[in-house]
Amino acid sequence: MSQQMYLWGLSLLPHLGSMTIRRLVESMGSEMAAFYASARQLQAYAGIGGEKAEAIVRTRSRLNLKSAWARLHKRHDLGLATWLDSNYPMRLKQIYDPPPVLYFQGELSCLERPAIAIVGRRRASPRGLGWSRRLGRDLAAAGITVISGLALGIDAAAHEGSLQTGKTAAVLGTGLDITYPRRNRELSWKIRQSGVLISPFPLGTPPRRGNFPARNRIISGLSIGIVVVEAGETSGALITAAMAVDQNRDVYAIPGDPSDRGAAGPNKLIQQGAKLIRGAQDVLDEMQLSCQLQLPLVESIAMKHPDRMPGSARRLLQCLSQPLHVDELAMMTGLPIATVNSLLVQLELAGLVEKLDIGVFQRVS
Repeated sequence: MSQQMYLWGLSLLPHLGSMTIRRLVESMGSEMAAFYASARQLQAYAGIGGEKAEAIVRTRSRLNLKSAWARLHKRHDLGLATWLDSNYPMRLKQIYDPPPVLYFQGELSCLERPAIAIVGRRRASPRGLGWSRRLGRDLAAAGITVISGLALGIDAAAHEGSLQTGKTAAVLGTGLDITYPRRNRELSWKIRQSGVLISPFPLGTPPRRGNFPARNRIISGLSIGIVVVEAGETSGALITAAMAVDQNRDVYAIPGDPSDRGAAGPNKLIQQGAKLIRGAQDVLDEMQLSCQLQLPLVESIAMKHPDRMPGSARRLLQCLSQPLHVDELAMMTGLPIATVNSLLVQLELAGLVEKLDIGVFQRVS
């Protein structure tokens, strides 16, 4: 049986974090030997207390590892990458405490590209959501894989924007068979089809509070840089930014009005040395990746030659001086809903309209 199986087995045992597993494997000489370590060896080589060591041994005795490994590999909708595998993301392997195992659904190879994380608050403002979608869209169009955490607000907007033009990766704080929050179930499915879902947690793991720092560490570890769009002064996004600094990643921030609570976090980061950015181009320039930027054709036409836009698109823009639903736009313009949806995608790519909610759009002033 492979050493990968024993490493996976170690990840299923209680009280064994990534650094403890690494130390135990090095001391015992192999993943197999570490998996079968006695309580005394666990105490001697991993520094684990007596009660915890006994709990690990009891759990291992109830685990039919070979059978569980076989069941896992019968699932065609699930992939597994360990420290020992060539497809384990190289950037993540280089951080201080990478997870020994990653579960994934989708295209893990998209993480071989340059990757930028976009993070921020869940209760984001329309401005913040617009910034996040635009950054995600433009970075993905430049060949960057956009990484975030599938949370409501800034995370979801970043994923949505990047799906319009390229690849995105979502790191979960649950098992891959649990979508949290449930509202993002459809978004999760789209990411699985056009990017990758990643989790360090076994199937069936619910959304526990303690899972999310580990998720955030992976988000920053997979990235070459992280952008904070909106965040309060005590937001989890600032913790992710601090982890990024510890991992020697660049941190960028979108500045905001000092009176806006959502701008407190990014403004604080800028005071502390984060790089102020005004859009995706600034990130690409800082990363010396601007040569890869390929803005969508519709954007260059709409921004440089508005008069060349179809008359139907101009009619939609005239209607969108206030937020309107797709159904309302279809009634006002007399256009089929399918046509309205297609034009809205193009106008959003062009940065001329922004999505405020499901099916609700407004012109960007």
